Amino acid sequence: MFSSVANAKSTSTSPAELTTQLLALLQRLSSRPGKNDVHDVRTTERRLEVQLRNPPPKVAKALKQLRKRAGKARDLDVHLGLLKAPLLPRARRRSDAQQAADAQDELRKFLKRKRNRQRDALRDMVKETAPLLKARLPEVAEGHAAPTVSLHDARQRASRARHRYLQYTRQIPDDEQRLHVLRINVKKLRYEMEPLVDCEEATELVEKFKQVQDAIGDWHDWLTLAELAVRHFDSPKGFSGAGLACKALRARAAREYRKARRSAESVSSWMMGRRPAAPAAAADTGPRLLRKAG
Repeated sequence: MFSSVANAKSTSTSPAELTTQLLALLQRLSSRPGKNDVHDVRTTERRLEVQLRNPPPKVAKALKQLRKRAGKARDLDVHLGLLKAPLLPRARRRSDAQQAADAQDELRKFLKRKRNRQRDALRDMVKETAPLLKARLPEVAEGHAAPTVSLHDARQRASRARHRYLQYTRQIPDDEQRLHVLRINVKKLRYEMEPLVDCEEATELVEKFKQVQDAIGDWHDWLTLAELAVRHFDSPKGFSGAGLACKALRARAAREYRKARRSAESVSSWMMGRRPAAPAAAADTGPRLLRKAG
């Protein structure tokens, strides 16, 4: 049963509240950012961009620079998290498992150094952009105060979001760049629906969009980690076990790719009232965009 209340209220995703959250995060990031702070500043900034739509050019530029810099640090935090478990837990030969573990340890050390540099760069970016954002953003957000949305309008917005998703997924992208773009578009649809908490249609879409967003995001994280490993181990010094580690990363990225496609197709089928499509055949190994390594 759909909600029968007269209006669809806003959540803490209003521009003013998001601005308060973002400025508090910038204060923490200016000293010693943790991985949760880095992640939160990126998602808060994205939600704010969606709500503000067209902020003044200087504010828009500062927000974009901050988001991109936080994104680089966040990606490395995620990659390090993915490397906590062994890449070859069931290797046939003990020597293979040890070589892969050594390569994995080397890759982890490399990523930690790279992550620390990105966090330093993020702190510098915060120091550069925070004064402008503190001075301008509250006023800009106040001018974009979200009006109360009637339930009828909220349902119309949800219907439009559903239609746009079906357009995006009329043909599920089968290459890296377009599948990543689909995730960004789905994320924006989710953020547009989040404030409409009293509209059951919108709340349901938020859950479905997050499902697709997370599945594609998991695939993209494994894919970019595999690409980083290929580039790192292709350096002249080489490393024993690099080929095994890179092969394991490519295989995991391929599995996550199939899961991401099934997730997008499943939500599309749900929207059209059809049963989800059968799982992709095992021969479908995903986009072959990574160079062979090792």
